[in-house]
Amino acid sequence: MEELFNKKNKNRVLKAVNGEMSYQKLTAAELHQFVQHWNYDDGIEPFEWIIKQKHLDKGTALCLYWMLQPDYFCKFKNEEEIKEDTNYETYQIIKEIEERYISGFYEDKNFSFDPKQEFLDKNSNTRCIPEEMQVKSPGTVFGRQDIEFAFLRKPNEKESKTINTKIADAIKIIQISSPDFIYDHADDAIKAIIESVEYWKEKELGKIKIKNLSYLWMECIHKKHNWDWIIWDWETGNNIGVTNTTKELTCLADTIINHTIDGFQKSSIISDLYKDLAGVNNFYDLKKDPYSGIGLLFSTDHLNFRE
Repeated sequence: MEELFNKKNKNRVLKAVNGEMSYQKLTAAELHQFVQHWNYDDGIEPFEWIIKQKHLDKGTALCLYWMLQPDYFCKFKNEEEIKEDTNYETYQIIKEIEERYISGFYEDKNFSFDPKQEFLDKNSNTRCIPEEMQVKSPGTVFGRQDIEFAFLRKPNEKESKTINTKIADAIKIIQISSPDFIYDHADDAIKAIIESVEYWKEKELGKIKIKNLSYLWMECIHKKHNWDWIIWDWETGNNIGVTNTTKELTCLADTIINHTIDGFQKSSIISDLYKDLAGVNNFYDLKKDPYSGIGLLFSTDHLNFRE
């Protein structure tokens, strides 16, 4: 099974976990890995959809069931008590999986999962858990795969030239609507980027590579906050971005202008994020964090940095 789960599959799961693509586009095998890699502290919203899918494998459903820790609810006397608990929504998901699993809703049996090996021991309280949910499901064992095959590194000489070329192109784009613009101050450049985005929103771009404005925006982050130009390197490609000194946070080139030129976000977010990154080393330093959820700021503290 592992041999059939290639780099592309791993990349898709990682993107879904990070919110860069929809989990609704994942295959059954990818969903099995998604369930094992999801950070459950981020909530259970994906599973409200996932558990209703006919193509969800029986083993995946059982795996998810135990990832949600159904034995936690065995300490309550009745459902009325559970309703008063902050985890009641999780309980509702658990009960829906139970119902569908036992009724035979999940027909595919490709991936085996064994609760007794992963979650249960002689001290486990299972009085509220149906016997069928405690039994190993049929299929082939498809354990948690390593989906992280990315790292951060400094741009090489060719990539540095590309960055400079794109910054120069961004300046020329701004000068089309603001002929007197000169890039000599980061704060002024941020205002000019916003004005340029607003100018081009309703116009035919033609050969204008409007996304290159993001490179000037990142150059402002580099100058103002001392963030470093970085390459987020994948085995399937790479992305240019800027990262803070601790390499815990990264902004990528293909986000800020994409999000604003199409109206997904107000162009003022270009300035908001620029200002809010002052002195920030991790997400906890942010007074508020609306940025990671919309894919403008990425956590990279888990990635290796290679000189």
